[in-house]
Amino acid sequence: MKRGPKAQLPSEKRAKGTYQPSRDGHRIEVIEPNAMPQQPNWLTAEAEEVWMDDVGRVKLATESDSTLFANYCSLQGSLIKAIRSNEVPPITAFTEVRKMQEVLGIGGARSRVGVKPDAPAGGVFSRNGRRG
Repeated sequence: MKRGPKAQLPSEKRAKGTYQPSRDGHRIEVIEPNAMPQQPNWLTAEAEEVWMDDVGRVKLATESDSTLFANYCSLQGSLIKAIRSNEVPPITAFTEVRKMQEVLGIGGARSRVGVKPDAPAGGVFSRNGRRG
């Protein structure tokens, strides 16, 4: 037995004229903006530098992720500032930056989707498991 058709959004039903408040009145439609993150005015100079470098590389962020991306830029900027002044930044900051990069699609495994690894070098056992 096949499943029924996918439920339509209330806005689609209103456009078609099939909206019924008794059936569709309880449904909530969430509209997600597709715009790029908006740069806040509270970023430091180092954080603005990181913003300009990384905003083009962000794959997973939308306008609703502006605060997360701004926090990433601020933390990365503070790391850059500490390194430039020959101070040792806390290692936990590096860990948090790496986590945020993975969430935003800047670094980690998701950033390398579609990148093919180098071909394995031929060796004594390179044909193991393959015939021909």
